[in-house]
Amino acid sequence: MVPKDNWKIDLKKTALIIIDMQKVFLDPDSPYGSTKGRQFVPKLNEFSDICRKLGIPVVYVRHSNRPDLLDVGLLQDIRPRTDKELEVIEGRKGVEFCEGLKVDESDLVVSKIRYSCFIPGSSSLGPLLLGLGRDSFMVCGVFTDLCVFTTTADAMMLGYKVFVVSDLTATLSDERQRTALEVLDKHFAKVMTFDEVKKELKELATTAKVFIE
Repeated sequence: MVPKDNWKIDLKKTALIIIDMQKVFLDPDSPYGSTKGRQFVPKLNEFSDICRKLGIPVVYVRHSNRPDLLDVGLLQDIRPRTDKELEVIEGRKGVEFCEGLKVDESDLVVSKIRYSCFIPGSSSLGPLLLGLGRDSFMVCGVFTDLCVFTTTADAMMLGYKVFVVSDLTATLSDERQRTALEVLDKHFAKVMTFDEVKKELKELATTAKVFIE
């Protein structure tokens, strides 16, 4: 076993998971819109481009519930879905990816119906990673203390090594962001900045003789 702080990214075993970069969570007109999430979209595009060049699968996860709400469960009691366009409901504007996010045709898109991607019935992310031969992943997106957090925690419990990119995640307050990252780093993942991840990837690119800026 290797101590968490010594975990390294492996090009052949790691994926990039980008969670919930959707209009409902990022649009300025949404009550749940994250300003900081919108701000890091250009860097997220840079990150995903680096991963594609290195052969690291890029997977976008988005929350989407049925129009009849039959799959919402107790989330409807916690935060009731409305008839507004900016909702995580199939066919609504809120499900769409946010403005400026560059999703390539080679990327994979997975839908989920719960905060965590890994609880039974939420999504196909687990089988997808198995099919890709990936037992670790780097994770970005929103919200750090909800879907990013629960997905990361469940993944670690299932045996995945998770690298949380701290400045490419966001939530609705600095306090919530700080607390979530502290708990994730202490109990569930290796938390790194984008610059730290990029440095490690550049070293791997040199070994693999792949050019990235």
